[in-house]
Amino acid sequence: LHVNARDRSHIRGARAWLYFNDAGATEMWGDVSIEHPRDLLAVQLAHLGDFYNGNGPVQRDRIARVLPAWDKSVPGFGYVLGMYAFGLEEMGDYPRAEETGYQALALNRRDPWAVHAVAHVYEMQARLADGIHFLTSRAEDWAPDNAFAFHNWWHLGLYHLDLGDTRTVLELYDTRIRPKQSGAALEMLDASAMLWRLMLLGVDVGQRWMPLAESWSARIEDGLYAFNDCHALMALVGAGRFKEAEMVTALLAQAARRGGTNARMAGDVGHPLAKGLLAFGRGDYAGAIAAIMPIRHIAIRFGGSHAQRDLLSLTVIEAALRSGNKPLARALAAERLALKPHSPLALRFAARQRRGEGDEAGATAAERAAENFVSAVGLQVASAAAA
Repeated sequence: LHVNARDRSHIRGARAWLYFNDAGATEMWGDVSIEHPRDLLAVQLAHLGDFYNGNGPVQRDRIARVLPAWDKSVPGFGYVLGMYAFGLEEMGDYPRAEETGYQALALNRRDPWAVHAVAHVYEMQARLADGIHFLTSRAEDWAPDNAFAFHNWWHLGLYHLDLGDTRTVLELYDTRIRPKQSGAALEMLDASAMLWRLMLLGVDVGQRWMPLAESWSARIEDGLYAFNDCHALMALVGAGRFKEAEMVTALLAQAARRGGTNARMAGDVGHPLAKGLLAFGRGDYAGAIAAIMPIRHIAIRFGGSHAQRDLLSLTVIEAALRSGNKPLARALAAERLALKPHSPLALRFAARQRRGEGDEAGATAAERAAENFVSAVGLQVASAAAA
């Protein structure tokens, strides 16, 4: 069997990934894409590797390197544009990300990654009406027969969570995000992340934690990817399985001492985050703050997207409010509102913070502003649907 140089590079990349050198594998596939910019497999594997390894700038730039070799005449061009749109979004270039995402969808309406990129733009800018209309009006394109659909449904749930419509969020969880018991890690990630957010907001999720924790329990000895381990811990904490959550925390401490890409992820972010999540679950809000605050702005190092890692910020805001740490609650509420001034959730955090300091007038004004945004979003969504 003849194997050429490009094939050997692919094989070396796969072998590196198999032996936990995720960063090395990603660079190998990236090198293939430089030599062969139309090798869509190498381009996609490098792009996904950058995502899992937390390489934000490279997610954008690696795709930019190959773009000159592509145009509408080359099959797969739309997929390359979809990847570029996501890289642009993760680097905060929201106008170009949105434009590029729509260019990708003009070439292929069923590209779930391009849909995903645009959904991220709307999430980061708290453009809730645009996000709800975009995903629901195009659901027949991206949802049927698509193994990635659950994640885009998760994004729809985030918009409704921001609005305070937790009934719709729970319905999406039960029917779209986790409609049945599944051992697929990506699905379990979204399930854990959504239930944790609901728990932070004081929503009773019933027995939903229990089967999810059971699915994660079968995997807690893996210790291969800190991002997954922390989401497993959320489910275990939510289900009250603290002994197993402690095992995950210990596993992350061990992973930080081993070689490979995951050692950096576990040491820098995964292990301290696990300690913080476990502390929060036990009501030790000061402990949660102490563990999570120092890693919030380096959390990109353990992969995922800005939207996924936002869970860290939400957790410390809630911990500050619950613990009565008024200076920190004031600072984090201000930070959140500056980042997302049109977010009803940000305004509700601000209202709680102001009420905690005895500023009833300020709290009422923030609550009224949140209600006005919710009403405006409802009218915009209804108008867009009618049109």
